[in-house]
This record gives sequence, structure tokens and C-alpha cells, in this order.
Amino acid sequence: MTTPALPYGPAFGLGILVPITLLLLVPLVIAARRAGSMAGAFVVVALWLRYAAGAYHLYMFQPFAGGLSGNALLSIAVTGFGLLFVVRPANLGLKWLLPVYVLVVLALVSASLNGDAAGGINVAVKYAYMIVIMIAAFQALRQDAEARFLNWAMVSFLPLLVFQALSLAFNMPKGAEDGDGLVWIGGYNHEAAFSVALLTGFMVGGFARSAPRAVRIAFLSATFIAILLAGYRTTILALAPLALAVFLSGLTMSVRRDQRGAMAATAAVAGVLLFSVAALSYGESFADLAAFLADPSALIKPPRDFDLLERQVMSGRPLIWSSYIYAWADGTPLQHLFGMGPESWEGVFKVYPHNTLVATLYELGWFGVAAMIALWTVMFAAAAAARGDRFLLIAAHFAFFLLNMATMPFWQVEGLALYGLLCGYTVYAARAASQRPLSYGFPESRWSPTR
Repeated sequence: MTTPALPYGPAFGLGILVPITLLLLVPLVIAARRAGSMAGAFVVVALWLRYAAGAYHLYMFQPFAGGLSGNALLSIAVTGFGLLFVVRPANLGLKWLLPVYVLVVLALVSASLNGDAAGGINVAVKYAYMIVIMIAAFQALRQDAEARFLNWAMVSFLPLLVFQALSLAFNMPKGAEDGDGLVWIGGYNHEAAFSVALLTGFMVGGFARSAPRAVRIAFLSATFIAILLAGYRTTILALAPLALAVFLSGLTMSVRRDQRGAMAATAAVAGVLLFSVAALSYGESFADLAAFLADPSALIKPPRDFDLLERQVMSGRPLIWSSYIYAWADGTPLQHLFGMGPESWEGVFKVYPHNTLVATLYELGWFGVAAMIALWTVMFAAAAAARGDRFLLIAAHFAFFLLNMATMPFWQVEGLALYGLLCGYTVYAARAASQRPLSYGFPESRWSPTR
């Protein structure tokens, strides 16, 4: 039933994987056919392929051709197909993409300066994947302002939920990253990418307002519980603002317009109570986070100065961050500006930086950090300028920011898919708000830029 896995935990064998995957293809085909547009179908299939491939990590992590793993080849194939057959060339010129292009240029420049062209190309391909997902989501929304394709996109997350359920049924847990307790990740490689993919699913469920209420509530509940079972504290922390926003907006929009003020106040009180209960439930798990936030400078210091207790704080993240920051500080002035090269930490450190800004500082220098902050700022401003889903969009961007503070979604394809989908929705909503006629009095829910 199972096959010996990488050091991270147990994995399903092909005897389980293949028949379950074939069964999951049935709802995928239905969802792709009903997505409403080629762009919408592309998003549904692209997400499903990535999440299904994650269960095959024993095989997909192995080199297939040209030294590239199966996962890398799959990402390249999806990106290439999207660029050739889905993305409209004019949409590559959307102004919101400028910070992404700056990051790509900086990655190539840094790679050239550090003599590692392969690292720059690898990062450029990853960003291309994110751009394709983003533009495809944007185009799908332009053809379907009610975002009905997101109803069918929920099917993309069935591999995660089904395989996690099977890991529970077959009693196949994995030891938690911090060594405290067990987590359930459905035979996937690691809880970080698995839980980020589930967070994407929860976000999709939050935006799929046109889905039948019972289906939407069931999906949101399933992904919420699945994230808790995956046990990755960073994702659980990032889930909090998004879950609160979904809960509050759902309650508020469920009543007549003249009752929404009272319902909003009631929902806010209920949300505070739920947040308090969650804080008490997970207080012990996040106690070291509170200690770090009380005085961050005390734990950002030369790695040799960490004592045994400090090395355990937040699963060793302050030690990891300090190692990267001080290694970057020992570089040349040019490396301070452009970094040590994209993905240059591999072969130098045992673990990745666990913080996007720390990683960007090490790999792309000060210029890279400025470009990354510019990207987040531009997208957050676009979310704030949106209409309709503004509150939910802002919460989703804040959740993604929290995710970046203790893991690296930009390094994971699952994280790139999350941000690409979120930015595609954000750009559509911001662009629609800026183009909305001011004097015709059309109902907001019925207007779209294509009408």
C-alpha cells in the first residue's frame, strides 16, 4: 500500500495513487468543460495537475530529462501551453505586472554577476508560471464577471482533500516539522507546500460566491479542517485573517441591505470571540512567536551567538534568518545590491531561508527587496481600489504577506499559483472599478468591462 518515502514521511504507492487519480479525472473533465472559457478551464486544469503531481513526489522529484525533475517539466509545460494558447499578448503589458518583470530582470542580472545562469533561468520560469496563472484568471473573469469558473476551480483541490482523507483512513501521519505531534498531509512531501495549496483552495471557496451555498460552505469547511490537520503553523496563522474575512462577509451578505449594518456588528463580535477561542487553542504553539515579536533584535545576531534554547525558537527560524543575513553581509558591495544569485543558497545552507524578504535580500540584494516590496504594495493598492470583494481581497493579500514572513511561497509552485490567482482576481477587480461608468446607475453586480 505504501512505499518508503523521502525523509519527510510516508507516501502512497502506485496501487493507491493511480486508481484514485483516474477517478479524480472524472470531475476534472466535467469542471474544465463547464468553466465557461478556455482561460477558466486552463486555471482549473493547471491547478489540478500541480496538486495531483504532489502526491507522486517519490517519482516527480526524480530527474526525467536534461537534469530536470518531473515537477519542473510539468511546470514548464503548463507555462508554455498558457503562453502559447491562453494568454493574450496584449495582457502581458498590464501595468500591474511591472514589478514582476523587474524581479525577473534582477534575477537574470544577479545570476549573470554571480556566474550562475541556470539559477536565473529557473527563477524566471517560476515567475512566468505565476504570470500565466494571473493573466488566465484575469481573462476568465473578464468573460465571466460572476466568477463562475471559480465554482469549478474547487474541483482542482479534490486531490489534496481525498489523499489527506486516505492518509487518515490508513493511519499514515507524518511527524510535525517542530517535532511536536503528528500532521496529516496525504502522502505528500512536506506540510508547507501541502498547506499552502489548501490555503489557495480556501481562498477560491471564499471568492466563489455564485456557487450553491451548501457546496460552498462544505468546501470551505473541508479546506479549513484540512489546513488544521496539516498542522503547518505559518499557514494556520495566515489562514486567520482570510477565514475571518470570509466569515464576516458571508454573514453580512446573507441578509437584506437594510439589515447589513446590524449584522456586520454582530458578525464582528462573533469573529472576535472565534479569534479569541482560536488564540487560546493555539496559544502554546505560537508562544515562541510572541516571544520573538516582543524583541526581534535579540534573536537576529551572528549564528555562533545562539544558545541551545534560542536555536529551538520558532523551529529555528531566527537562527536560519540570521545565518542568511550575516552571510549576505559578508558579501561584496555589488552583492549587497544585487545579491548572491537566485537560489544560490542550495548547496550552501541545509534549509531554505523560510522568509521571502530574507531570501530576496540574500539572492537579489537591496534592489530585489525593493522590487518585492513594490510588488506587494502595488497589489495591495489594487485590492484597496477594488469594489465588491475589497474586504476579502485585502484580507487575502494580508494572509499572503503573513505567509511570506515564515515560509517562502515564491519558492514553491503552490505559492506562485496562490499569488497568481489572487493577483489575477485583484487586477480584474481594480480595473473594473476604474472603468465603471459613474452616471448610468447600473447595479454593481451586473456590470463588467466587456458589456
